[in-house]
Amino acid sequence: MKRLINFRSLLWIAAFGIISSCAVFKKGDIQNSQVFPPDETVSLIILQVNDFYEIAALDHGQIGGAARIATIRKKLLQENPNVLTVMAGDFLSPSLLGTLKWEGERIKGKQMVDVMNLVGFDLVTFGNHEFDIDEASLQKRINESKFEWVSTNVQHVVKNNFEAFYKESNGQKVAIPETRILPFTNSKGKLLKIGVVAPCLPANKVNFVVYKDVFKSVNLSLMQLLQTTDMQIALSHLNMEDDIKMAKLNPELDLILGGHEHENMKHQIGNSILTKADANAKSVYVHRISFNVKTKKFKIASNLVKLDASIVPDGEVSQLVNKWKGIENKVIREMGFDPDEELLTLHEPYDAREITLRNVPASFCEMISKAMLGSAKQKADAAIMNSGSVRVDDMLSGKLSQYDILRALPYGGSVLEMDITGNLLKKILEVGWKNQGSGGFLQWAQISRTKNAEWLIHGEPIQVQKSYHIAINDFLLTGQEKNLDFLTPNNPEITNVSQVVNYDANDLRKDVRLAVIDYLKKGGR
Repeated sequence: MKRLINFRSLLWIAAFGIISSCAVFKKGDIQNSQVFPPDETVSLIILQVNDFYEIAALDHGQIGGAARIATIRKKLLQENPNVLTVMAGDFLSPSLLGTLKWEGERIKGKQMVDVMNLVGFDLVTFGNHEFDIDEASLQKRINESKFEWVSTNVQHVVKNNFEAFYKESNGQKVAIPETRILPFTNSKGKLLKIGVVAPCLPANKVNFVVYKDVFKSVNLSLMQLLQTTDMQIALSHLNMEDDIKMAKLNPELDLILGGHEHENMKHQIGNSILTKADANAKSVYVHRISFNVKTKKFKIASNLVKLDASIVPDGEVSQLVNKWKGIENKVIREMGFDPDEELLTLHEPYDAREITLRNVPASFCEMISKAMLGSAKQKADAAIMNSGSVRVDDMLSGKLSQYDILRALPYGGSVLEMDITGNLLKKILEVGWKNQGSGGFLQWAQISRTKNAEWLIHGEPIQVQKSYHIAINDFLLTGQEKNLDFLTPNNPEITNVSQVVNYDANDLRKDVRLAVIDYLKKGGR
């Protein structure tokens, strides 16, 4: 943990003094961290990021981006050499760039680790999306990281045994610990020790990962940390309800640096503070901690900082981001896409934010579903898709390009056709409706739901005995979506499923993104 103890020393302050004029914080954001007598005070700043998928800025470069995180971090180092930069899970996946193939293999988060190393992240934990990528690729990303890892309840399945994940460097394998103890000192050598636990929700159940009980693991770890640390912090990737439950079960937790939700929030649960920033670094949380070594009392001042156009992106990180975006552009073009081609001018923005797509029927997903209908070889009665297949989490406005479609649908995937009984279709729609708030919330075209909770196709009630021809995205038919494990080709109420292997080169169904681009080019909306 030498890197975490020294924090690149006071030399950073002189090296980056030129950015001191940046408008990083609004008036009133900075609160005096020296609230106790200076000689008795150890102060620390924690820079919190969570759910970070896009290394480049969003909204035509106006918000977010790794280069703005770097600017904030360097500014904070001018204020205090004790800066801890953390990631509360979900960064290796998903992204369009991560799905592409470069130098013979899928990128799978390599760009994220590369950029995060340069930004200067110190400590990360697993989010559920880290396990989107395969076991071998995940190990490569861990090994490539210069930052440290911590995970309290996630274990690696190795030959039917449960072990800690590890980082390998110079031939040495070092286990990722369940907890971390981070020491910080002031100029007089006075010491503050922070204990860190790091739970992850068991949302991605792949065969090489096992999850220990979140609450038992955290409680046991905290009981051990209480004996040797001054403060206890959770670097957490749980949903809000479980973060709150964890705080209530463990009142000794002083600060919960959370992730998973994509909208910023701050809650006080007893003595615990819970914060989450906006996804994709649209904002970050800055926590200023002041600890009195004599009284063992501390103060925490937590401020949300929007990473908007007022923050000048760091030049060095921008260069690295541009390198990776150049690779992305090259590979996309080799795949036959033209990322710069404008498909239409939006008179009204498409709301493609997850908070919308995962809770209500949305026009952006309806457009995608209509494109699926248009690609079908046999006239389909309706189309359905899971909202989790859309990952852009942004308001799309102005010129809509091929690139917008590609980044909105990074997984791609094929469009399938099938016949399904009205009875099963109603069950699927009801489950999808109850999946509100998750990626399993369903979106559709030519389907509607009345105020009396009746399902309609073309304005007519679905008949349970009738067979309907439906277009569906391929992932949804795997049974892996939330509460939809019965939705597979083996279900006896599903017949005549189209076979992807039979799609010819010009068949738009082979990639839903091709179907959407073609639909928009032909004037579809």
